[in-house]
Amino acid sequence: MRPPQGLLASLTLVPLLASLAVGCAHSRKEGGAGAPADAPPPAASAAPAGATPAGADAASAARRIVKKASLELEVASVGDAQVAATRIATREGGFVASTERTSASGEGNRADGSVTLLLRVPSARFSAALDALRHLGKDSGTERVTTEDVSEEFIDLDARIHNQRELEAQFLEILKRAGRVEDALNVQRELATVRTEIERMEGRRRFLEHETALSTLTVVLAPERPLVRASLSDFSSSVAHAASDTVNLGAGIVTGTIRMLGVLVPVGLLLGLPFALALRLVRRRARRQLVAATAADG
Repeated sequence: MRPPQGLLASLTLVPLLASLAVGCAHSRKEGGAGAPADAPPPAASAAPAGATPAGADAASAARRIVKKASLELEVASVGDAQVAATRIATREGGFVASTERTSASGEGNRADGSVTLLLRVPSARFSAALDALRHLGKDSGTERVTTEDVSEEFIDLDARIHNQRELEAQFLEILKRAGRVEDALNVQRELATVRTEIERMEGRRRFLEHETALSTLTVVLAPERPLVRASLSDFSSSVAHAASDTVNLGAGIVTGTIRMLGVLVPVGLLLGLPFALALRLVRRRARRQLVAATAADG
């Protein structure tokens, strides 16, 4: 079967079609009157049920914003504060993504520990959850809030996915008209590249949807430390540490002396013995010369 007229010419247009698709995506982005007609609804619709925008959060619901915050709070009781933080996340329609506990041995028999909570709450309830978490700690502590507007990236991804879909449809039409196995394999290779790119962009889009629908709150709960702390157990522990340091220092001095003698004694024998023999020979020769000179004078 002979290939239809113009098929080879159509196959040579594959790189040109890809270039036109990319150029079209950039032109839509620069023209930028908004998202394409087939763009999905705003991220606010992806939030869990029961999450209603309130106050300033309602104004940003139509935009694609990634919100993150980290808090380090000093609390009177780490366990009670952890329970309260979990309740806040649940009340705001979120959940605890992970919990990490760090134990640090303090002086004496007292053990200090901190808990790190990773909370995910709907973006519409970000400010309310953050304000409630602030009240768990004392006045001291650190806080960091970051926001990233990814609306432009969403619009760009929508346009690029749309253009890649059109390019995929064009490759499928060319594949239908392919009369030779070689031509069909070339088209399928280009088609696989386009589909891989579509899957990559759709994966990125789903990730951004998840990140904008749920904000991230990292809360570190540390026990409150008093300004002055003195007790009998701390004093006895300090004395025990001082005695231990003294014993360790004395043992280090003795060990160092022994090691030094172990090095100096062999070196002294190796270098000192030949020197002593040479000195003895010199003195004996000088004594003989002195006796010979005395005998000659007599």
